[in-house]
Amino acid sequence: MSGMSETTREREVVLADRIEKVATGQATIADAAGITKKQLYEIAEKGHSLFNQGRLEDARGIFEGLVAASPFDSVFHCHLGAILWRSGDLEGALREYDASVRFNVANVDALAGRGELLIARGELEKGVDDLSRALEFDPDGARPATKRVRVLLVSLHESAKRRKAA
Repeated sequence: MSGMSETTREREVVLADRIEKVATGQATIADAAGITKKQLYEIAEKGHSLFNQGRLEDARGIFEGLVAASPFDSVFHCHLGAILWRSGDLEGALREYDASVRFNVANVDALAGRGELLIARGELEKGVDDLSRALEFDPDGARPATKRVRVLLVSLHESAKRRKAA
């Protein structure tokens, strides 16, 4: 006998099963660790608060961890994209916004962020397309991002009219 109790062996079997599921893509790290969606979002609230305080590196660490723990969550990718953009990592931000929209095509915040980023990079047509899609998903402007989108689209329209008249 190895001296292991039945409970220890059972735990090892459960742990091995969880590791196998993560390794084969059948479960996320959060699933395997038993972290609930509610707990993940409580962590995200802390990260969002740090972001709003300008503590970008701290917020980045939290959202990188959340993306690793729950890689199919559109919201976590979107927030990481916003942090990366504000930190000056435009390519990283675009990758995260792309992932966010891939996991939720109706994520208005990700569409707005990606649209603004594309316009800032000079990709006007693609950016306006994302902004327009954001408005389609939130026509009443319930989200702050959609309010920004409306202002930006009106500004772009006015600018185009002035250039055309000149």
